[in-house]
Formats: sequence, structure tokens, C-alpha cells
Amino acid sequence: MLLKNCAFIITQNPQRKILKNMDILIEEDRIKKIGKNIKAKNAIDCSNKIVMPGLVNTHTHLGMHSLRGKCDDKELFDWLAALEKEEQKMTEKTVYENTISGLKESIRFGSTTIYDSYKFPEIRVKAFKKIGARGVISSTVRDEKSFNASKKFLENLKEDSIKVAIAANAVYSCSEELLKKIIEYSDKKNILRRIHVGETRKERYEILKNKGKLAIEYLDSIGFLSENTLLVHCIWITKGEIKKIAKAHAKVAHNPVSNMKLSSGGVMPLNEMLSEKVTVGLGTDGVASNNNLDLFEEMKTTALLHRHHKWDAKAVSNQEILDMATIKGAECIGLEKEIGSIEEGKKADIITLEIENNLKPVNDVVSNIIFSANGNNVNDVIINGKIILENRLFVNKNGV
Repeated sequence: MLLKNCAFIITQNPQRKILKNMDILIEEDRIKKIGKNIKAKNAIDCSNKIVMPGLVNTHTHLGMHSLRGKCDDKELFDWLAALEKEEQKMTEKTVYENTISGLKESIRFGSTTIYDSYKFPEIRVKAFKKIGARGVISSTVRDEKSFNASKKFLENLKEDSIKVAIAANAVYSCSEELLKKIIEYSDKKNILRRIHVGETRKERYEILKNKGKLAIEYLDSIGFLSENTLLVHCIWITKGEIKKIAKAHAKVAHNPVSNMKLSSGGVMPLNEMLSEKVTVGLGTDGVASNNNLDLFEEMKTTALLHRHHKWDAKAVSNQEILDMATIKGAECIGLEKEIGSIEEGKKADIITLEIENNLKPVNDVVSNIIFSANGNNVNDVIINGKIILENRLFVNKNGV
């Protein structure tokens, strides 16, 4: 496959080069060559397209897709209580159908890799395989029963395009004994361990009261923080906690739209994290707490939120935000050597954006992507060297 005469190639390589009027040759699942006047069959004309790495969603719950708009006016803990009743009704069939719908929405909006955590992981793997998406999949661990179920799933999974993680729900819902078992298992298998943390002020003070330490301090004290740790939300944390995250080389998934919708209060200290060289990716969370799976919207919201919060139009750069949705997102889930940038030898996970109407980058193309683009500008999606979306329509494979 050849992407011919690309108007712009946003490489996201170490130099963050932006190439113009170049070709990308894809062989099997890899980017074989980037250059001019490459000859190949099956050429796709990209002369009116921005070509960029597929986006990486570092946190969502696709199995909740049918709960969009179910509970739009409650804060986190009341929201959780209200949705729990609905979730208990969900069957494997419902979760499978929801995951299919969520994947189609994600891909339509340009995400090629999705970290998805929910129940019935085996059936969700089937959904990822059918659609052709790249994924990181986990099931949420809250107690011994769910821990054993998660281990059973992780031991049996053998899918090349699926990476696995073990996911603790939160500090307030998992015992120290359980968290230590998760640490031990994650270290033994060398897999990602994930946890929600620092999401609300209430959580912050209850953990301090019960543990005698702030949440990140507590996780650090029991050995939870490591380069294989993904911390989700991290709104209510201090500069001292950020230093501990940085020292451990742990990663953070930022979910600004969901956080604001659930009235979590405060603003995640993104600037302080970036100053300490913490790797931060972007997540949408599920549609029940966001209402869509559009990472372009997440990028724009990130820019606006942190500039507004800091009273500084330069608080976070456009390039830093684009990094969070691509190469830094890939780092968050341990896949930066395979995806997140357009480089020879890397996996061919690529999207194209049509240059039209709201997206006409006469000036800064990265600025246009952050502030003007949205998921509806996505024209083509290639995952693992295969066309999944072409001219905004899904290629009809496997009945999709």
C-alpha cells in the first residue's frame, strides 16, 4: 500500500518533523519507506490530506457504551452508585455489542489504539479482533474474586494485537493486601498495572485520614509506583506526589472532559508534571462520563483548560498536546517502540484528515489539528497495515 503525495506528514518522530508532498510505503504491517516518487500498486492519493499517527486513547470503558446520557447531572460517587444498578443488568452480549459500537466510534474519530477496562474481558477481545483495532485490555480488580478472574484471563490471552494490563479500581476500594498482589503479579509478568487515583477532593482527604498518607505517597510506600504503572486522573495531587511519580517513571492518563463533566473540581497539575518530565497521555474515559470518544476534542479541551487555569496562553504548547495523543500515549502503555509516530520500521497505524472547510492549515498545521480539527475530519484509518476506514466508511470485513 502506498500513501501518495501526502500534503503533510506529521511524523511525531524524535525531531517532530513535518514533511510535505512525500510518500509512505506500507508493506504488511510496517512502514517500509518514507520518501518522494515511490512506486507501488494500491496507491491512495493523499495530496489533499494531513497524514498523522493514529491516536492513542489511554483510558476508556467501551462496555458502558449504551449508558451514554444515562446520568448526566451527578458527581463521581453519586454517579457511580446510579450506574452500578444499570451495569448489573449487562450481559456478555450487551458488553460485546457495546464494545463493537465503542470501537467503531473510536476508529471513526481517529483512535487506532485503545486502553479499555471493563468486565467480560474475553468477549471484549473478540470485539477488538473483529473490528481490527489495537488494544490494551484489562478487567477491573476490586477484591480477591475479581483478581483471580483477571489472572485467569491474562494467562489465557494469546493475541498479537492485544496487550494486557492488570487494573486496580482505586486506593479507596482495594485493600493493601490486594494492591500488593497486583504489584507482585504485574512485576512477575512484566505487564502494565493501572489504578484510578486523585479523582476527587473527597477521595483525597478520606485516604489521608485512613492511610495517614496522601494517595500517591501511599502507593509509593507499598511499591505500586513503577515504570509499568499507569495512574488515571491525578487531579487532586501535590507537587511532592508528582516528584514521586517522576522518580518512579510512572505514567499518567489525563481525562479532562470526563473530569469536568463529573465536577471533580480542581485541575490536573499538567504543567507541574511536564516540568518533572512525567509522561502524560490523553483518555476520553467512557461515554457515560464524557459522551463521546473523540480525542481531537480532548486535545482542544486540554489546551483551553490549562491555558485558562494558568492565565497563560503558553501554559502548554500545541506540540506537547499532540504528543500526549500520540507518542506519549504510546509510552503510557509501553508501545512507543511500535506505534505513536510515523517512522520507517514502525507499525503502520496511520490516519488521514481531509483538508476542507474547518481544516485548512495555511498557517501552523499542528495548531489546526489541536484547535480546528475534530473526529469528523478523519477520512482514512489504517491499523496494522490494513485499511479499516476508507473515505469515512468502514471497509466491510467480518460483517462490520
